[in-house]
Amino acid sequence: MNIEWSSFHTPYNESEVKKYVPTSAGVYLLWVKYKSDRWEAFYIGQASNLENRLLEHLSDEEKNNCIKENVKYTSGFHYAKVGKQSDRDGIEKYLYDHYSTECNKVDPGGTSILVNLPSTPTS
Repeated sequence: MNIEWSSFHTPYNESEVKKYVPTSAGVYLLWVKYKSDRWEAFYIGQASNLENRLLEHLSDEEKNNCIKENVKYTSGFHYAKVGKQSDRDGIEKYLYDHYSTECNKVDPGGTSILVNLPSTPTS
């Protein structure tokens, strides 16, 4: 399946999310920049409302301590609008298996759907 990824957005903060992220359903990747200048995906997810979900990760109510720690550093995100729930489930599983992110604690399960990946950030 070929999906249209957003351009890479950094910094990952409330104003950037509100400016660029739609309220559509979709999947997303959160990235952090290491001291070596290398970017690494640290969390993948899906949502019925991308803007709300990305803002939730930035809120004080975020329960995943790994996400809370990573967003303190230089971080960014990609997203793709994906309307169908079964497609989001399969894409999330594929991204989970591909990136082996440090902050995803639970395998989403299900059957993965092979998708094109966004470019690894270089900024």
